[in-house]
Amino acid sequence: MTETDTPIIRTAIIDDHEAIRLGVGAALQQHAAGFVSVVSSHETVDAFLADTVDADVVMLDLSLGDDSDPKDNVERLAEVGYRILVYSIADNIRLVRRALAGGADGICRKAEPIAQTIEALKSVAEGQMVLSQEILAAIESDTSYVAASLGPRERQVLSLYVAGLEIPEVAQQLYITENSVKEYLKRIRVKYTQVNRPANNKLELFRRAIEDGIIPPVERRN
Repeated sequence: MTETDTPIIRTAIIDDHEAIRLGVGAALQQHAAGFVSVVSSHETVDAFLADTVDADVVMLDLSLGDDSDPKDNVERLAEVGYRILVYSIADNIRLVRRALAGGADGICRKAEPIAQTIEALKSVAEGQMVLSQEILAAIESDTSYVAASLGPRERQVLSLYVAGLEIPEVAQQLYITENSVKEYLKRIRVKYTQVNRPANNKLELFRRAIEDGIIPPVERRN
């Protein structure tokens, strides 16, 4: 498929700073013309949703002027079908975790080159999860977060399972029985539930693992 055959990524920007909205919009139009189209820019999620914008990916700042919760913002956007690339200085790991818990598809720092931002947009539009090693390292080193206190074997099982292996494959990798894998997964879900971080399905387990810095960045397709 040639670049001209690639579907245009309809991109919306939600940021309370006008300079960011205008600057990023202009940069994307200049460097990604032909495969990225900026279709709207808004200061808040409320304003964006009120306009019923036809977009594929929303670039969402973590800290908006209305003091809205990143988790709530991401959940509201995801609920109506948007993919969400958090576009932020990302210096507040608590807010990064909130956005990931809400279902954000990726995190991109404002300090990164525009070419890297464009690649992140492409990946998120294709259904991939975008997280840098830097973000994962910051998450892992954040001792103020209430983790699920998983044991070493539970972390191994979770890492393999959410990376795409099925239960028989996890068992084979770790030289344990399939029933043991199932029991570990059951315990993992219970531990996350106990700290008010639900993990009722594989997608939620994937997000909990990312929040805890358990797995490396991977490409995930829905």
